[in-house]
Amino acid sequence: MLKKGLKPYPFDKYGATEIRVIDDTDFACEGDDPFATLQLLLVNKFDVRAITAASFLHQPGSVQLSYDKILEMLDVMGIRDEVKVLMGSMPMTSEDEYETSEAAAFIVEEALRDDPRPLFVVCQGAITNIAVALTIKPEIADRMHVVWIGGESYPEGGWEFNLSGDAIAARVVMNSDVGLWQVTAKAYSMMRVSFAELYEKVYPCGKMGKWLCEQLWETNVRFASMRKGTPMDLDPKEPEGYAHFANGEMWSLGDNPVAGLLLNSQRHEQIIMGAPYINDDGTYTLRPDNPHKIAVYETVDAQFILNDLFARIKYQYGES
Repeated sequence: MLKKGLKPYPFDKYGATEIRVIDDTDFACEGDDPFATLQLLLVNKFDVRAITAASFLHQPGSVQLSYDKILEMLDVMGIRDEVKVLMGSMPMTSEDEYETSEAAAFIVEEALRDDPRPLFVVCQGAITNIAVALTIKPEIADRMHVVWIGGESYPEGGWEFNLSGDAIAARVVMNSDVGLWQVTAKAYSMMRVSFAELYEKVYPCGKMGKWLCEQLWETNVRFASMRKGTPMDLDPKEPEGYAHFANGEMWSLGDNPVAGLLLNSQRHEQIIMGAPYINDDGTYTLRPDNPHKIAVYETVDAQFILNDLFARIKYQYGES
């Protein structure tokens, strides 16, 4: 669906099937979410029905921070009045206790809407809003498909940032019947990009490219400040040390598989398994006989996804 101020692609006319997308994102948490949301918005066959703001770090006010940051990017794009942005819920306190939200209500509404186009709900953080929607109306499970960036590698699992944002919600989704593609930390960590490459390929692309890079670089400073004085700070002996993260030279655009897998499901990378039980510490109890089958990605084609992202940014915002 062509949005105001964006150009059609010459290949749009060649029969692409339009799909509905709801983008659920902890947008203000760290700097990769805007790149993923932008990629979704720049694909004309994706009808982005709404962007729903998610919480992060169990912090009160984090949903509002995500909401405000989403609006900031839409202002830069000049399409604020074209995209619905909705407030989400704080993490579930139990499988039966949760905060309702306009985000969860909209997921239910959109799933129940009479529309022949497939609905994909993609999640770039804690999966709370999707879990609440499935709890409110379990019958929507067979009317949508979920793509989630979250969870550690199989078979053990363990602590992982997005899953830790709401392990109860992840358990609810795994225990539902919804179609799910899970992109684990092993896969999304493959989405590494250097700041030098971003400076070459994204920063020159108008005010959008400048905003994308600068908000990411500012995030790097914030994360580096949080790490300062910790055991991993500048210690090459630490596996999570200086050259790993927030070192001022690279980031992982780990949320962009939500767009890349909708462009191409990379089905040969899928591992089909029974949905596991999610323990409170993020580990998995495997259930191979579970009839609820999910597709797990332990690898993704990072080059394909990043090349598409950079090409779209250049086409839409680069100099003629």
